[in-house]
Amino acid sequence: MSEPSPAAGAAGTPDLEMEMWLAVEAGDFDRAFASVTRLLMVSRDPLQRGRVEAVIGLMMQRSGLIADADSQFARALALIGDAGAERGMVLAASSISGVLAGDLDRAEREALESIELGLAHGVDFAVRQGRTTMAAVHLGRGRLDRALACAVEATSYDDDGIGQAEYRSTAHILLAMSLAELDRMDEAHAAIAEGVRIAEEEGDTGQVAWYLASQALLHFLDGHWDEARDEAARSLAGADRTGAFASRPLASGVAACIEGLRGNVAVARGLVAAARTHRLGPGGGLGEEWVALAVAATTMDADERYDALCEAWFRLRGTPSYLAWKVFAHPLVVLAVHRGDRALAEAVSERVVAAAETAGTASARATALCCRAALTGDQQALVEGLDLLRTVGRPLPLAFGCVAAARTATDPSRRIEALREAAVVFHALGATTWSAQVARSMFRASGTAPDPGFAPDPGPWHLLTAGECRVVALAVEGLTNPLIAARLGVSPRTVQSQLASACRKCGVSGRVQLAGLFAGQP
Repeated sequence: MSEPSPAAGAAGTPDLEMEMWLAVEAGDFDRAFASVTRLLMVSRDPLQRGRVEAVIGLMMQRSGLIADADSQFARALALIGDAGAERGMVLAASSISGVLAGDLDRAEREALESIELGLAHGVDFAVRQGRTTMAAVHLGRGRLDRALACAVEATSYDDDGIGQAEYRSTAHILLAMSLAELDRMDEAHAAIAEGVRIAEEEGDTGQVAWYLASQALLHFLDGHWDEARDEAARSLAGADRTGAFASRPLASGVAACIEGLRGNVAVARGLVAAARTHRLGPGGGLGEEWVALAVAATTMDADERYDALCEAWFRLRGTPSYLAWKVFAHPLVVLAVHRGDRALAEAVSERVVAAAETAGTASARATALCCRAALTGDQQALVEGLDLLRTVGRPLPLAFGCVAAARTATDPSRRIEALREAAVVFHALGATTWSAQVARSMFRASGTAPDPGFAPDPGPWHLLTAGECRVVALAVEGLTNPLIAARLGVSPRTVQSQLASACRKCGVSGRVQLAGLFAGQP
């Protein structure tokens, strides 16, 4: 937390305490715990013992054991008593647990006290980590300008030395999240890349798993899903290597959302199962909303999808302005209205409107307009919301909004236009399941779909071999090549070859056009 001061009671313990702290920064919890054990066995200094107990709390915090971490920090404070410098350091570390648990009131109290004590006693770590926590608090409450100001101040320090990378890299992550909420995505990516660089070059590698998960989140939001999937995988590998499991729900959830929306259902469900098998307590932690969203992205059961979206919304109750709500609030309101759950639709829409008024950003206003349209049927509000989404680089909410516009449009030409825009976005994202669904809707909206009361037109099926027909039928359902191969007992290369042959025979260029061509066929 800062360079430790000499402690009475045992020769060599200051060096051992330094070794402990360096091991924590590096994410080597086993080595750190070895130092912790020796220090607690030999040290007779209450202040040093308090600092060591706080380090145990910090390791628990990074492992996702938030309740256990809180107990450790309380034990550390009891040992430290009124010693202002050490109390400020412990409160600064403890305040992050409040953010991770969604208890922003507690996080704010502890951060403000740590800043006050740090200024009074010259403890830079307490001041700077406290300001980083305050950036997270303001961010969670939708006070974006104040969050940005705190993050900018926290990143303005460029000191070298023990413990400096700890708050500097974290501060850059909070800066990135603040910029992303403000729809300044290019700046957000630059800030988070700087945070990762500081951590990797200056020794704060124990936190890199969390930083990579945050980076994956930003790339998911702006549609760079290949990058997001790679970063999420690196985050999960880092968490397994270091024990920094607090990052696992976010990384698993983002990765599973991508796989599910791309039709890789088995992979997505494996990620969800792993995340939920290793859930650290019934409440989980920050990022659990993305695991719930992944369930919604993979299930074919309408009740399970609705329950998953409700769970995701509930998990954000303590931090109502974090980025996830802009992805799924509108689909949740649409489903709630469709199911006749008017009370929930109104509650979500009301919260979204309030958050948009506080934030004032285009993406927040767009979400509020789309929710209002779903609740009231105000088509002009939906048009305005989609116009805003086109300006802020959030492709997935735009595509969902276009699907909603198509379902409620009375003019057939507008319905087809909305579906075409959704198809382009889903295709660019590689969201094969949604691409297929939208293509089938376009086919029906064009008025050329076969009447189910009559024998269907054989269409181009007669051009294909039996094997090609089987492959195309599964591709139209949204299955990926590996899933089709597994279903049919053939190799992925065979599937690829048969799809390419079908495209050539039918004069189309890809899976989406195949889906539109064969939608509704037997």
